[in-house]
Amino acid sequence: MRSALLAVLLFLTALAASAFAQATAPGTLHVTVVDPSGAVIVGATVTVTGVEPGTSASAIEPATSVDNGIATLSGLTPGRYTITAEFPGFETRVLRDVRVRGGDNKHVAVLPLPKLEASVTVAQDKQEAAADRERSFGTVLTRDEIEALSDDPATLRQQLQDMAGPGAVIRIDGFEGGALPAKAQIRSIRISRDQFAAEYHTAGGVFIEIITQPGLGPIRYNTTLQMRDGSVSGRSPFVPVKGPEQNTTFGLGLGGTLIKEKSSFYISAYGINSYDTPNLNAALPTGTQALALGLKTPRNNLFVNGQMDYALTLDQTLRFGYNLTRVTNRNLGVGGYDEPDRAYSTESNVNTVRIQHFGPLGRRAVTRSRLQIIWSDNETASATEAPTIRVLDAFTSGGAQLSGGDHSRLIDLGSDLDYVLGKHSLRMGLLLNGGWYHSNSSSNYLGTYTFDNLQAYLANQPSNYTRRLGDPNISYQNLQGGFYFQDDIRVRKNLTLSPGVRYELQTHVPEYNNIGPRVGVTWAPFSSGTTTLRGSAGIFYDWLPTGTYDQSVRVDGLRQQELNIVDPAFPSPGNLGVVPPVNRYLLDGGYELPQTTRFSAGIEQGLGKLVRVVTTYSYQRGSRLSRGFNLNAPVNGLRQDQAFANIVEVVSDAASRQHQLQVDSNINPGALLPDFKGKLINFKRTTVFINYAMATLRNNTDGPFSLPATGDLNAEWGPAANDVRNRFNINFNNQIIRNVLVGLNVNASNGPAYTLLTGRDDNADGIFNDRPSGIGRNTLRASGQATVNMQVTYQFAFGKTAPLPPGIGVFGGGGAAQVRTFDQGNARYRLQVFVQAQNLTIESNYLGYSGTLTSPFFGRPTTVRGMRKIDFGINLNF
Repeated sequence: MRSALLAVLLFLTALAASAFAQATAPGTLHVTVVDPSGAVIVGATVTVTGVEPGTSASAIEPATSVDNGIATLSGLTPGRYTITAEFPGFETRVLRDVRVRGGDNKHVAVLPLPKLEASVTVAQDKQEAAADRERSFGTVLTRDEIEALSDDPATLRQQLQDMAGPGAVIRIDGFEGGALPAKAQIRSIRISRDQFAAEYHTAGGVFIEIITQPGLGPIRYNTTLQMRDGSVSGRSPFVPVKGPEQNTTFGLGLGGTLIKEKSSFYISAYGINSYDTPNLNAALPTGTQALALGLKTPRNNLFVNGQMDYALTLDQTLRFGYNLTRVTNRNLGVGGYDEPDRAYSTESNVNTVRIQHFGPLGRRAVTRSRLQIIWSDNETASATEAPTIRVLDAFTSGGAQLSGGDHSRLIDLGSDLDYVLGKHSLRMGLLLNGGWYHSNSSSNYLGTYTFDNLQAYLANQPSNYTRRLGDPNISYQNLQGGFYFQDDIRVRKNLTLSPGVRYELQTHVPEYNNIGPRVGVTWAPFSSGTTTLRGSAGIFYDWLPTGTYDQSVRVDGLRQQELNIVDPAFPSPGNLGVVPPVNRYLLDGGYELPQTTRFSAGIEQGLGKLVRVVTTYSYQRGSRLSRGFNLNAPVNGLRQDQAFANIVEVVSDAASRQHQLQVDSNINPGALLPDFKGKLINFKRTTVFINYAMATLRNNTDGPFSLPATGDLNAEWGPAANDVRNRFNINFNNQIIRNVLVGLNVNASNGPAYTLLTGRDDNADGIFNDRPSGIGRNTLRASGQATVNMQVTYQFAFGKTAPLPPGIGVFGGGGAAQVRTFDQGNARYRLQVFVQAQNLTIESNYLGYSGTLTSPFFGRPTTVRGMRKIDFGINLNF
């Protein structure tokens, strides 16, 4: 007790000494410039003027807000000042009689709509900015790079994941999860790396931050039409003739000011009607068949987005958002090994409502609060109702045996508070996620026969029969949440220390010791600010997936039973009036949240305005990972509990290890070239983004219900199923020729690992994961992948000029605004004609490798991913 009291007294003494030092030390002012929606404004000019003799003696050079919206002015004499912030398209914001103390001082300037003002690009203290934890180790996409992305939300998501690398988490206006907004609604995209702070839940360290905005200025309209015909698409190398294919995409949007200086909105609708033809590649009793099947797989998707801002006061803003995602698919589940009778259909409706509040709380604090409500309904139906016949890695026939649906209601609530106290930039926050789930989804309700090989099928000798019986109706709730506290301590002008702690807990998990301390150091050693060094360490936790809990409730051996008969009779397994032993799935009463301990070190290096490279090494040690443990495994053909077959309990004793080196580079070739403004040819309008990742990931689990093939967890240690050693991505965007935007994207990676299997149930547990003696998990490798994508756009601009909405917030790494929506971006009408090509060079990216020794396809791929597709389209904006 005495030692604790002594520590508190020492801390208070140090704090008092620090406060005294700050009273006489120069002050540093950080001004965050935002629009009424709360989105940051990059390139805004911030001017500071002293209002008393001690502060007005010398002129202070203005500063410009950089890519996180913050303008920094250092070396200020403590005292009172007037702060002025301005940016084209907004009214000037003036903060009067602001007291600046020694050390760090933070303020927020909300720029009202909508007057057009001049802006000046000036430099800020580069070394101090480089030591900012939030500013460093990130990449902001340029306008051209966003223009080159797909309008299709699914393709857009994949493109962003490819650019960011493995494990990236997408956040939309601070929300994780949910549908992507319309591309026209995106204000900015920032890829943030090595994000270790306590405010982050995920251990991956890579976030894709998407900031949206409603319409600004006068009402504006945009529409798009995109079409694809299968005649120009690539053919799979497995089939002699390609089947029909078609895609039609359409969309429209409308946005602008509702009430001057008070409210603005944006609403859009985007639809996709398409179909293609699945390819069968199976070994049938009549011989191997590889052909395009005579049925189409139609898809009809509708995406509706709406957003509105309302200014409660000059500084306090509410934002409302709505998203509808409606997806209908027919004839899924066909192709590869699966014959046409395996087809099923799905219908999905997801509604998302988002409400945000943003604004300063006094002069030294900022609050951000958000509420997200998601209600989702999914239904599935099989085209054929019949038992399933499965011959391992040869063919599968019979019905899909899928029916019913899943229904969920989710609420996400979060709030953050920023507060500045001298050298301390404090942030604290709370997050709550609640979910209510109901499901009557049913699968394998007519039974599945599994045969080791074609010879066993022809001899009518299945090795296993499974079937689910009972009531599929289940309902349950889930609540998970956490809170955090962190501090960015400006130890010196060029050195920031960032300690923090996060605590999380979840229903259905009885363990409460989920405390995650975090710490990081960011150092800019040189006055030029071109070099930033960072190191971090932290403990992260992950949630219990609702799907895992769902399975343990659904198939508990009481509500639903899963038959598991070894060497059954065929075509009838026998009299099911007397239920034979069944499988059960349980959640361990001592289950703990998965834990990841992460260490990282990195360097960000700039070479003038030409190149900026970020290199990060990270080591992650996973513990308490989930896997299945068979409480009733057969021993010499006998089970301990004869009333059941497998009793699979989800336990948390597996582990993982990952080493990863990530290199990101932004190259601006035009920095070395003269700027021929207004000319037809201008080589300055070029950007290059390069991402490379080298990693190894090893573990001893394939998921919550996966059972060790040998029963020995130590023997399962090996490469993870998603262990891809090298990944490379390059994006090249240019407007060398005026009004012509060319975007080129190249992706390449090594192949993933897969496991060598005997193709038999050697231990008679009804699970076909048995490996040859002495062979570990995932010892085989698939072939590598490579894809070249390209988009070419030409813009016609005409009509009377009118002011555009300011900046749309997409900026390069130099800190100055780059409003680069073609050279004629202020024309009244803009018509864009474009061509998009996926897999332009028709690379055969093989997938579906069989590791089953008894399969006719052993060691060979059975399908390909993403053959060439070419889309033609037009966009009209006015």
